[in-house]
Amino acid sequence: MTGEQVEAFQASVTRCLATPSFIKDFYNRFTGTSEEIRAKFHGTDFKRQHGAMADSLYVMALAVQGSPDNLGRQALKRLALRHKEMDIGAGMYDVWLDCMLQTVRAHDPQFSDAVERAWRATLAPSIEYMRSGVPLDP
Repeated sequence: MTGEQVEAFQASVTRCLATPSFIKDFYNRFTGTSEEIRAKFHGTDFKRQHGAMADSLYVMALAVQGSPDNLGRQALKRLALRHKEMDIGAGMYDVWLDCMLQTVRAHDPQFSDAVERAWRATLAPSIEYMRSGVPLDP
């Protein structure tokens, strides 16, 4: 992953978050994929969850940059622990990424193959960490 990919990811996130329905559309798409995923969000305060998702996207971008003790990696550790406590199955991360990219495609007016590659490259290390617990490379 390159610094340019992280910059492209962050610019795309900013464009997507400028669309008020972006995160709502993502969660509608994601929770619509299975009863198991829908059940994970039973009783969720989605107003709060929307803010947490926006923060998490930036955390994942920070986590792939810099030293092993940067703030993004520390926040990612807490995020991974929370997901483990929620018993998030490994396959759910693939569904999450697919739904996220479908939603980005619908909301980012500058979406392109390069933007999709930037999202994948930026999110993949954090997703793999949450899935496996293997620390990110320095």
